[in-house]
Amino acid sequence: MSVKLIATWVIGAIFLLFGIWIVNNLELTIGVSEFSYAFAMFIALLFLLLAGLCWISVAVGTRHKF
Repeated sequence: MSVKLIATWVIGAIFLLFGIWIVNNLELTIGVSEFSYAFAMFIALLFLLLAGLCWISVAVGTRHKF
């Protein structure tokens, strides 16, 4: 595997870590508006989708020989 593929794989893991970290710390309590809660959920979903995109790119990159 090349350095680019390994870097993309690690970046995907970091995106996954951030997405799960945001979702794990979310609580709809006093002082948290519904908009900010939904916005944080959207950002977490975006991180999870970016992680999947990175890992799919690595899978496709390892499948094709350069």
